Amino acid sequence: MEHWLESEDGQQQFPLVGNCSIGRLPENTLAINDKEVSRRHALIHAQGEGVYYLVDLGSRNGSILNGQRVRMPTQLKDMDTIQISTTILTYRQSEASEDFEDEEAMATIAASNTAKSGDCWLLVADIVAFTKLSQSMEQDEMAQLVGKWLLACKQIIERHKGHINKYLGDGFLAFWPLDVTPAKTIAGAPSDLRELQNGQDMQFRVVVHYGQVRVDSAVSAGEDNLIGPEVNFAFRMEKVCGSLQQWCLLSEPAAAHMQEFTEIYAEGAHALKGFQGDHSFFSAYPSEEPAT
Repeated sequence: MEHWLESEDGQQQFPLVGNCSIGRLPENTLAINDKEVSRRHALIHAQGEGVYYLVDLGSRNGSILNGQRVRMPTQLKDMDTIQISTTILTYRQSEASEDFEDEEAMATIAASNTAKSGDCWLLVADIVAFTKLSQSMEQDEMAQLVGKWLLACKQIIERHKGHINKYLGDGFLAFWPLDVTPAKTIAGAPSDLRELQNGQDMQFRVVVHYGQVRVDSAVSAGEDNLIGPEVNFAFRMEKVCGSLQQWCLLSEPAAAHMQEFTEIYAEGAHALKGFQGDHSFFSAYPSEEPAT
């Protein structure tokens, strides 16, 4: 299945293969020379096999999807209309024919045959009490706040050699390539995220896990797709982090690798839904004012 952006008059098409950044800076995938467009305005992010999300990056004038300002990452559907200042684009995806579906199935099999499994660092971050916060703020203010936070987090993760794999409604999943990034580099990411937390009123949590995952290359999107129970484990950790009112929670494997580079504190053993037994967790960068 093919994916592309189409100009309002239908005369121009911009193929989507992997992520597409939109903004005023010429280094963006799609540069728009308009003073009302922010330098880094929005991102169309590939999330798995043929799935794209529109992510506003805290732009001053916002990203409009089907007439509504985007407040959080939103999945795109065929014929969705995206407006960036005066530029109007339509998100399109082709209908897969039977022949194409056969080709896609073969490509998927080929990709699975070349997929890699190995130990991988995972980081999940999410905004605390997002629903309550969104109800207390104006839509435009909330959209800009969340967008700026996502952009700042994206820059921090990438500065420490990581990648954002998925944007969620109120957070994101980041990962580091298999077995190539030293723990010292990983430890710098939560540290910088902690500095970001200290510089704003909006509270968020971070969990870090180290475990074996399967990394498949998504055929149509050109993006990595993370598979395996350890990915679910990282997401389940977020609930424990919240219940313990900690800012950053490490799994036992993550703590074992990171203890040389940061102070860690034992937080006991806790059950995780969907996983047998209790699991030991450790806090890092403890909150001076615990998140609630």
